[in-house]
This record gives sequence, C-alpha cells and structure tokens, in this order.
Amino acid sequence: MSGGRAVVRILLIEDNPGDVFLVREALRSRGLEFELHHYADGEQAWQFLCERPPAGVPDLILLDLNLPKTDGSSLLKLIREHDRLQDIPVAVLTSSQSPHDEQEAVRIGANRYLHKSPFLDDFLNEVGCAVSEMLAGRRAT
Repeated sequence: MSGGRAVVRILLIEDNPGDVFLVREALRSRGLEFELHHYADGEQAWQFLCERPPAGVPDLILLDLNLPKTDGSSLLKLIREHDRLQDIPVAVLTSSQSPHDEQEAVRIGANRYLHKSPFLDDFLNEVGCAVSEMLAGRRAT
C-alpha cells in the first residue's frame, strides 16, 4: 500500500508485447498503484488463476480474444463457470472489429469490450478510463 491506496491486482492476458507495454502505460497514466500479472496464452493464464488462493485472485482481468493455446472466448467461459473467479470483472481488449465477437464476448460474460485503438492517446485513454471505471464499480459493490 502506498499513500493510503490499495494496490490493485490486474491480470493481463495478451500475446502482443507492444500492447502489454501500452497497457502498463495506460495504468501508470491513471496513477494507479498496481501489480500486473501478464501471460501470453490462455493456458498459462488459466493455470495461474487456478493456483491463486481466494485472497490472491486478480481485482480485474484484461483479456485479448486471439490467444495461442486457449483462446480468449474459451478462457472467459472457464472464468464465468468457476465459483471463485466468476465475479472478477473482465474487459475484453481486442483488435477485432467484428460485431459478432463483441456480442459473443458480452453474452459469455465480458463486463467491457474495448477495441484496441491504433492511435496512442486513444488507446491509453480508453484502457485507462475503462480500468478506472471497472475498479470503482467493484469497490462500490
């Protein structure tokens, strides 16, 4: 804890190193105190989630759809079916512009669906705002 604020645990499941860097920057730009766990494939991320004690589960998950091994949609289904994990807010962060992908992600249980903007300032702002809003909503419940 620093400055009276709790450190938030965020799980980022993303296989593009550039996007991982940008997400870190988006979190920093919001002044968040965060602990970021990153996995580049759905299989490793699922293993991480299953090994966490209840007090160590993430406060928020940022999930890409197009992942190696276990894709994002399959991973989201697993999360929503798991008693200990089902209430964690999940934001899908993807380059997909497909309305079908968005509808399916929301149907499965995504709390937010964010398109990866090709513009740096937009990407940082959209991710930063979404994370801040989702964390505020989680604290309010």
